[in-house]
Amino acid sequence: MRRKKLTYLMFTASVLLLLGSAVGSTRAALTYYSDNYVAEITVSQIGVSLLENGETVSSRDYSGKEWKVTNNRGGSSVNGALLTRMLGEGEQLALNKKYDEKLTVKNSGTIDEYVRVRVYRYWMKDGKKITSLSPDLIDLNLVNTDRWIKSPNETAECMELFYRGILKTGAETKPFADTIRIDGSLSADAEIKTNGTTITTTYKYDGVEFHVDVEVDAVQTHNAKDAIKSAWGVDASELGIL
Repeated sequence: MRRKKLTYLMFTASVLLLLGSAVGSTRAALTYYSDNYVAEITVSQIGVSLLENGETVSSRDYSGKEWKVTNNRGGSSVNGALLTRMLGEGEQLALNKKYDEKLTVKNSGTIDEYVRVRVYRYWMKDGKKITSLSPDLIDLNLVNTDRWIKSPNETAECMELFYRGILKTGAETKPFADTIRIDGSLSADAEIKTNGTTITTTYKYDGVEFHVDVEVDAVQTHNAKDAIKSAWGVDASELGIL
């Protein structure tokens, strides 16, 4: 068997304009990468897909001698988009409202694998990241925490989750999230001006965008403990994911 570098990465991202603005989505990369782990395995068998509310958003599978990328959204061979159907036609985003956002991972390859998910939450305005707004205001509700193990090294912006146990070929994980909500306290910081009988309220964060990027990657089950340590930098036994 040939020695191959096998870990690969999938991004899917979305952006929503907040506080009365229209809805839009960015396209995020679905990208293969190599790291320093080398294993004896046929790379042509590995594959993974990200599903949103039961629909495959993006997938990447090695077919024959090339990577096959499938995106149901985004219009590009390397791009997919989440949350494009979060709101109905003409609907405005409502603060504190929970929207369906069931996120799962499927093994679309032909070998078993271990799976990791990274969720990035952050704020942007005029093309610049806003650090004065907490990522926690973007409330992606995590579920099935007995199967999705949180990393002890996560940050406020990046939540890292490891799926416990082997994800068999063709199988789908339990959801790691089920709803998304934008905290209403975002609108608390406002300036009120009175001009005669006219009262104008200007919100400090009017027009900001919230971003949710989901990154999924997988490693093979062969020599799994060493593969996970090298690719993800964690002890699988200590985390309880093997």
